[in-house]
Amino acid sequence: MINTVYLDELNLTGKDYEITDRVESSATIIVEMDKTSYIVKDPEGNFELKFSLNKKTGQMELGNFTGVLRAGYLSTRDLNSLNLDSPDEVVRRMAIYRLVNLVKQQGGDGIVEPLIATNIEGVEQGGLFSSKVTVTFLTTVSGKVIKLKTK
Repeated sequence: MINTVYLDELNLTGKDYEITDRVESSATIIVEMDKTSYIVKDPEGNFELKFSLNKKTGQMELGNFTGVLRAGYLSTRDLNSLNLDSPDEVVRRMAIYRLVNLVKQQGGDGIVEPLIATNIEGVEQGGLFSSKVTVTFLTTVSGKVIKLKTK
């Protein structure tokens, strides 16, 4: 986890911090859906979530989870449980995890004004009675690394 830093919330002068290069990371997931199930997977093969329709409740339920999903957070306001049945949230948390690691590699203390953008693309396959849909989610997260100066 890494905290989000908004300069207007801090009482810092220019001598107290350094803003370095902009960093950017992205993540992609693929969701394959039909009428009774859907699969959320990382195209790199790191994880796969399988959801199926519970005929008694009419709700989609997680039936199988394989692999490792690495999720990141930008602030303590964002620290709640990860909603695995929300593909948009899954891909966003993956991209944030990657950004956090980039910030750490640069020795940063936070991110200045992060930007998050998601592109969602769907493709329908099959005919009227055998409809399958594949949806690709691509999220990009960027921001400037801030390093606090210590005395």
